[in-house]
Amino acid sequence: MKKEKRPRISLCMIVKNEEKKLERALSWGQDILWEKIVVDTGSTDGTVDLAKKLGASVHHFDWIDDFAAARNFAIEQAKGDWILTLDADEYPAPGTEEKLFSVLSQAEEKGADGVFGEILELNNVGEIVTCSFRIRLFRNMPEIRYRRRIHEQLEFTDGRNMRLLDGKGEVSFFHDGYAEEVRAGKQKSRRNLNLLEQELSDHPDDYEIMGYLGDEYRSHEETEQAIQWYLKSVEHLPETLPELDPRIAWTFSSLISLYATKKEYAEAEQIYQKAVRLQPKEADYDYEMGRFAVAMERWEEGIRYLAGGLTKLEQYGIANSCMRIRAALEEVYGNMALCFLRSGRRKDAVETAVALLKAKPYDMKALYLLLSAFREDGGERAEEAVYVESVAAFLGKLYSLCELKDRLFIARAAKEAGWDAMRIRMEVKR
Repeated sequence: MKKEKRPRISLCMIVKNEEKKLERALSWGQDILWEKIVVDTGSTDGTVDLAKKLGASVHHFDWIDDFAAARNFAIEQAKGDWILTLDADEYPAPGTEEKLFSVLSQAEEKGADGVFGEILELNNVGEIVTCSFRIRLFRNMPEIRYRRRIHEQLEFTDGRNMRLLDGKGEVSFFHDGYAEEVRAGKQKSRRNLNLLEQELSDHPDDYEIMGYLGDEYRSHEETEQAIQWYLKSVEHLPETLPELDPRIAWTFSSLISLYATKKEYAEAEQIYQKAVRLQPKEADYDYEMGRFAVAMERWEEGIRYLAGGLTKLEQYGIANSCMRIRAALEEVYGNMALCFLRSGRRKDAVETAVALLKAKPYDMKALYLLLSAFREDGGERAEEAVYVESVAAFLGKLYSLCELKDRLFIARAAKEAGWDAMRIRMEVKR
């Protein structure tokens, strides 16, 4: 039987002073990547020599304050059938390598020009803080190129719409440069602002650039300026939006979040209503309103928003961005348990807290809420000692009560919940 011909994948990367991360970035996919293209924009460390040692074809590009120009130069060097663009601080999540050829097979069968994948942002302890969706895998065609000096966007140069395969459940890459970008501070922000302002000067109605300006000001806690740029972005929206538009989803969600910091609930609700009219399947809007409702102790509204967000995520999550709620599911369930508890729905609070503890047994907030719900229910019972033993037996299904570590963890949560009888029960040696 004739062996099926695999598509050739060209990894394309632009770098500058990435010696510390380059080995990881170029060492994966030995049986998958057909070639590795590295474009250096002016490194002064050992980046170039290391890239050559790792088998990459290295090219030089004089930096001209234009990320799109550098990326386009990189892909012009590629000879593969498909191009994968990554940064030096990005690498495949577990399972992605094994799925790449299958995903490309689907893309070719459906005539797709590119593949949507996930970028999972990690903090300095390796936790996912956000996830975003970008086209990093696309056909090597001369008419597919990037535009914009910053926050570059892939598109057909003749104006055609790209046909995209949704690979968000299969193609995922970690990005661990998040903490470093925060530390880079004002210098990098000033560069970004300059590039964004140049783009807006050339394209004064670009609502996406206005949204990115809002991001920059928000990152430096300049709340009022951020709000104004987000509102300008909303004002310049086209009459119809694509179902999947991560940029505008981020703008609306950020606006709701900023109004939450100012405790302006009515303004947040107004933005929420407009957002869901335009993108009714986007779960992040419900997530942000749910967080705000919880902060304002509007428990029933919190339940409605958070439950609505989870429903949308279950039904449409793969079809929409849902960048925030997908990275904060534990927080969502914790807040729902709190809302149930404060609303007097103790059974629902118990079920939600238990579900969270099964996934994350040492979540102090979840255990605190569970014990609070049990304690309040126990207040209606005459035989507290018997009740404490029955709850301890229940906890024995989640924890090993013969282990001192588990008993002390429960005791601490019981103390936080003001349940002295349970605290004493766990502190007594058994």
